[in-house]
Amino acid sequence: MAIALERGAVVTQRARRHRLWRVVGHFFVYLGLAAALVFFLGPFFWIVTTSLKGNEDFFAFPPVWIPAEPSLKHYAALFTRSSGARYFANSMVISTLSMFASLAVSLPTAYSIARWRFGGGFLSIFLLVLRMLPAIALIIPIYIVYRTLGMTNNYLGLVVVYTVLYIPFAVWLLVGFLRDFPVEIEEAAMIDGCSRLRALAQVVVPIIAPGMAVVALFSFIATWNEFLFAIVLTGIETKTMMVLVTSFTSGGTDMFFGEASASVVLGVLPAFAVAFMLQRYLVKGLALGGTKG
Repeated sequence: MAIALERGAVVTQRARRHRLWRVVGHFFVYLGLAAALVFFLGPFFWIVTTSLKGNEDFFAFPPVWIPAEPSLKHYAALFTRSSGARYFANSMVISTLSMFASLAVSLPTAYSIARWRFGGGFLSIFLLVLRMLPAIALIIPIYIVYRTLGMTNNYLGLVVVYTVLYIPFAVWLLVGFLRDFPVEIEEAAMIDGCSRLRALAQVVVPIIAPGMAVVALFSFIATWNEFLFAIVLTGIETKTMMVLVTSFTSGGTDMFFGEASASVVLGVLPAFAVAFMLQRYLVKGLALGGTKG
């Protein structure tokens, strides 16, 4: 009887110790997550509040974390004095056109690879290797060709180069989605009288739409954030938002901390907005590309 009671006490003590360690473990996990959130979101929070501050609050001590009277005057100055509206519109047009062009070209390419093994396994690997090429290795020959053809300082030039650069990655993603798509559904549509093109447009595309949303999101964000080609291949009429953001960091910006912060906020918001609009498809698309069968 005594031995049984002693064993019960030992088991109870071990259970309490296990619960204690589990609580401590959860505490440190949440503490680490909170520290990571502060580390990554803290600078963005400071940029947002700085864009809403008055000039007198930039160097105030103690620091003004949240302005007492938030103002949008720096955003207004960005769109008037710094031509922010033109840069923002350029980025929106170029990113949107590049996104649709990448989808239009990569979908039939990925379909031919997934259904007919076009190019064998070599083509898929070759496309992925092309995506690994650094942009700095391509900028000089592309600039020479563009200058010869007169394609600098226009939307078409940037859309073409962004589409070509992003197609390998888009094709690589879409091939995975299309290979997971049941061929029997497509064959049933063709038996019912659909051509292969119609089956692709009316049967395959609606089902793999989440996967295409993933490709569209990555394409838009990659184009929106691109800087090297945007600064080399553009003129004053076609420069993008990223060029404007970096212009505030290259000397002579002591008086424009508010506009610089506003440009950063506007440079980040569109990517957030696109991700928010496509989040429903994004989760499904990532799950679709990660399952087999």
